[in-house]
Amino acid sequence: MNWIYPDVVNELKKKCDSFLHKEISVEEMQASIYEAEHQILALEEKWLRELLFDAENQIELNHYTIDSDKLELSIESIIKNIIMKIS
Repeated sequence: MNWIYPDVVNELKKKCDSFLHKEISVEEMQASIYEAEHQILALEEKWLRELLFDAENQIELNHYTIDSDKLELSIESIIKNIIMKIS
């Protein structure tokens, strides 16, 4: 896929991979999603910005509704969904 913001997408992929390999925290992953979301401005990639907005909000919700020992596992599916959509 030809991205308008390839550097943003590539960095996001790296962060997602790092999270799935337990190299970065939930908080760092959430911050990376938020940062990527705010760097994507083109209308052609509005769907990606919306995907990241929803993912970041779901992670925030999980912080308050899921026990901390199950938090990482609950977020893995969100991250895998992002990877699937941008790969």
